[in-house]
Amino acid sequence: MALADPQSLPTTPSATDLDRVSSALGRFASSDTTRELHVEHSRASRARHVVKLTQRKIAADPLLPSQNREYQQSVHIVIDHPIQGFTAQEIVDHAALFVEYLDTTAGLLADIVQGQS
Repeated sequence: MALADPQSLPTTPSATDLDRVSSALGRFASSDTTRELHVEHSRASRARHVVKLTQRKIAADPLLPSQNREYQQSVHIVIDHPIQGFTAQEIVDHAALFVEYLDTTAGLLADIVQGQS
């Protein structure tokens, strides 16, 4: 099964479409290549699913302010589970609980980015 093409990010002021750039590798990218989504799966004694969203931008180099350079940041979500023992719905519910926790906890993401643990 393949993910829908394009994928859509809910950004402001309008959604950003990420078109499929590689079906074998599960890669999607915005037309200006500032955002990329990579979906990867592996199976061994456990199954692992990785979703990575990358953002690129050009900004001034702090050491040479008259020159610009490319900067990149990324966010990964990894779902790791045994092949047996949990249903697909239990895995989805657990991942959704985690995402909801990050989304609804006041300031949690800002606290984490600032180095709190």
